[in-house]
Amino acid sequence: MARVIGGSTVGKDCLLDPGVVIGYPDGNELPLLGSDREAEISGATVGDNCTLRAGTLYSRARLGNSVRSGHGWLVREDSTVGDGSLIGTGVTIDNDCRIGDHCSLQTGVYIPTGSRLGNRCFLGPNATLTNDRTPLRTDYLLEAVTLENDVTIGANATLMPGITIGEGAFIAGGAIVTRDVPAWKMAMGVPAQIMELPENLKKPNRLGD
Repeated sequence: MARVIGGSTVGKDCLLDPGVVIGYPDGNELPLLGSDREAEISGATVGDNCTLRAGTLYSRARLGNSVRSGHGWLVREDSTVGDGSLIGTGVTIDNDCRIGDHCSLQTGVYIPTGSRLGNRCFLGPNATLTNDRTPLRTDYLLEAVTLENDVTIGANATLMPGITIGEGAFIAGGAIVTRDVPAWKMAMGVPAQIMELPENLKKPNRLGD
């Protein structure tokens, strides 16, 4: 049976694997877990018609309606995932992220703190967003990545901190993207070079059809 902690709510007609944890507390509320005050943990929200395999949704996080997951996923506190989105096996979404409707996050995707994804974004296996230009070397200043609607990110691509990927842009597999990519352009290579997007790809992603 799934574990539903504290003030968590689960919508109608959901299928939850026995290994699902809903409302796992953040560091401030962790001492309450397993105590006689566990009911005071803020809890998380799961919408209607969700299908969730073993994974963890932290307190104050929210999944919309019809969200599906693989195994071993993690969504941290204060993050939201929109209606109809897919959270693949081994996906990590850190705290304070916003994932739009009908997004597809494939196996091993990493979404760091503060990231913003629009609707119908596709991130291929092991695609990685980053948010710290000089880890542990300077003051802690996070620069989140923003993906606008209908962005496609290929497998194993890496997006450096603080950049914006414009609407409909296409990032090739294995690219390392160090600067903004305009709407309806393609980025390819290491470091990625921006080029014209083929005409047959200048259309919204077919997610949520």
